[in-house]
Amino acid sequence: MKGNRTNEKLYWSSRADNYPTPFDRLTAAKTRRMLALLARLGADFSGKRLLDIGCGTGVYALPLAGRAREVLGVDSSAAMLRVYRRVRREHGIANAPCVLAEWGRLPAGRVRGRFDIALASMTAAVKTRADILKMEAAAPLRVFIGWAGVRRNALLERVYADHGVEYRAPEGAERALKILAALGRAPRTVYLRDSWAKAASVPETLREIAVSMRVNGARFDEERTRALLKQFTRGGKVRQLTRARKAVIIW
Repeated sequence: MKGNRTNEKLYWSSRADNYPTPFDRLTAAKTRRMLALLARLGADFSGKRLLDIGCGTGVYALPLAGRAREVLGVDSSAAMLRVYRRVRREHGIANAPCVLAEWGRLPAGRVRGRFDIALASMTAAVKTRADILKMEAAAPLRVFIGWAGVRRNALLERVYADHGVEYRAPEGAERALKILAALGRAPRTVYLRDSWAKAASVPETLREIAVSMRVNGARFDEERTRALLKQFTRGGKVRQLTRARKAVIIW
């Protein structure tokens, strides 16, 4: 994705209604496994004040509200936060407000020294030296979970290639680690493999691909893409499997 605010807003708004939500069975199980890993790395959220940067639908923020003292979610997508607030209401969660803001533009004074743990998971919100320093100013313990160079999806690899766009993992862990090294930090880093499946209707899949092409600066070829989707459609649903490598960075 060509990184600008317009593209990011369009991309996440288009996915908000179908994005994983915190208490879905599979999502919740994956979150529990990640939290178990973080506990082994020394991140104890019990009774703590948590800042979730790029919180999205609240995949981490809302489940952790049950053990944390308080949680603040920050995200730049109004559509994602609408889902966040709906899920929060449905589960009667009272200690997890959220703020619509870009992390890079959020005044540092609003978060400085207010939290015990700052978390940023699979988000482009934290991408500069200033973003990292603001995380550090917000909390004494910081956790960054990001892409680590591997993203594979047989369908999307074909679609992107057809449109002359490279399908690759977004920048994430490698960039964060370079910044931390330049700052003289010595984080603990754990690499892991992850995968997730998706099944969606043909029209829904076409809409998502059309947005992906738009934010990557490519002209969407609906006819060619529709023909390709037939190879991945079973029972009226387009089936996708994404495999990824992630890094968990804690300092």
